[in-house]
Amino acid sequence: MSPRPQFRLALLLALSAVPAAAVAQPVQPTEQAKAAARALAGQGWGHFQAGRYEEALAAFRDAEALVHAPSLLYQAARSCERLGRLIEARSLYQRIVDEPLATSAPRAYQQAQADAKVELAALAPRIPSLEVTVTGSPASAVELTLDGQRIDPALPVERDPGNYTLVAVAPGQTPVTRTIQLKEGAREQVTLDLTPPPAAAPAADRPAAPSGTDVRSAVLVGGGITAGAAVLAGVAFTLVANSKASDAEQQLNEVDSIGHGSASCSRPADPNLVRQCDELSARVDDQYLFSNLALWGFISGGAAALGTLGYYWLAPPPSDWRKQMRVLPLVTPGGGGIVAGGSF
Repeated sequence: MSPRPQFRLALLLALSAVPAAAVAQPVQPTEQAKAAARALAGQGWGHFQAGRYEEALAAFRDAEALVHAPSLLYQAARSCERLGRLIEARSLYQRIVDEPLATSAPRAYQQAQADAKVELAALAPRIPSLEVTVTGSPASAVELTLDGQRIDPALPVERDPGNYTLVAVAPGQTPVTRTIQLKEGAREQVTLDLTPPPAAAPAADRPAAPSGTDVRSAVLVGGGITAGAAVLAGVAFTLVANSKASDAEQQLNEVDSIGHGSASCSRPADPNLVRQCDELSARVDDQYLFSNLALWGFISGGAAALGTLGYYWLAPPPSDWRKQMRVLPLVTPGGGGIVAGGSF
């Protein structure tokens, strides 16, 4: 509720004339305590109007400690509410509402109690709550903490708005941590899966790591296959290039028979000669293309063979000398391939 302009005057008057039967209090305050409480109440009201709610709360609490007054508790509750401490504000409002007042109590006290009932009803739905559901592990075996305070996973908990750290600990498992943001009026529901991780397979069931012999053999076989394939490709491209060269030579003979020499392709006038010269040029281009492919095939095969041989000579030998393999490229005038040999 908005502050009343006459609150400070009413509060000071109420503190000046606290009757013996106004509130249940075993010891009546002295005049000195009343004066100090009035001064503190005035300071608290000044802080509250200036927005310094921490200072206002401290002043109202100190004043109430000297002279018990529902109006002081009411202002302390309002200060807590402005600070976002809604649960503490609700506790103070409830304390005011539950306090029995005599009919002769000051009007400021009675008004504070009436206002506290209204504020309490309006404050209840603003307090956020958190409900945690645990799966994968018995809830009774799980320890839940919210900012270090133990909570029951079976019951929703209320907290002031803000950020909180939720930690779940199950026997034999790594703690599960979540950061939870509780907003005013929110009803948060969080599910934590605490299913234990699958057990590690026994050592006997795990696939064995490849031995040095296996790695060495795999590299030699792979390198030999790569080198052999490259050499075979070079041989194949060489055969195609030779075929294209033969076609080009035949085409050159055709041009010679029509134009009396290949030089006639520089400025052909006969349409038939133009066609024959174009075909000759295409066949010559094909010959050069496949010749280059054959050359690069042999170069790639040689590089793969050298790399494989280098690994064979430089890599440490396998621990079992009886299981050795040698893979070497084979190049002959009539073709190519690979040769593998050894003891197994």
